[in-house]
Amino acid sequence: MKVVGVMRLRLRLLLLIISSLWRKRINILDESVLNFRVLPNDVDVTKITNDRYMAIMDLGRMDIAFRVGLMKPMIKKKWVPLATFNTIRFRYHLKLFQKYKLHTRIVYWDKKTFYFEQRFERHGRIIATGYVSSTALGPEGPICPEEIIAEIGQSVIRPPKPDIILKLQAIDNIIHKSQKEMK
Repeated sequence: MKVVGVMRLRLRLLLLIISSLWRKRINILDESVLNFRVLPNDVDVTKITNDRYMAIMDLGRMDIAFRVGLMKPMIKKKWVPLATFNTIRFRYHLKLFQKYKLHTRIVYWDKKTFYFEQRFERHGRIIATGYVSSTALGPEGPICPEEIIAEIGQSVIRPPKPDIILKLQAIDNIIHKSQKEMK
């Protein structure tokens, strides 16, 4: 079953790549909205699994990357995205075959990281909200978000840092410190 699940995620990624070729380009601060349906490989017994939410969130972030014009530079410069921290808060669950939307947007960036807010919604009701910090890695190491934005030719002003990002950074720092202490 795991192989089938991975293949369906890859199929969703392939469909996302293909659809991004004719979908409208967006600004880096625009919201991406993707429509999904809970598939049999997404559920454990009756509801979508927690790890599947994270995998589907990857697709939302990739949709932004593709639609702002980052696909070619990522391939050419050998940049790869890396989610460095993520958290999600569940309010309701999604059941087999239910339709839902994933809303993704960049809410902030600093010298090395983009911060994303991602919401799962069904009929206008928030099912779950996640936050992800993500950096791009190149052959020489992390790529500054300002360089990425310049690469796509967009001139944008960084949004003010939301309070939630301060709190997430604090949690990330605590985890990072504890990892160093475990060595």
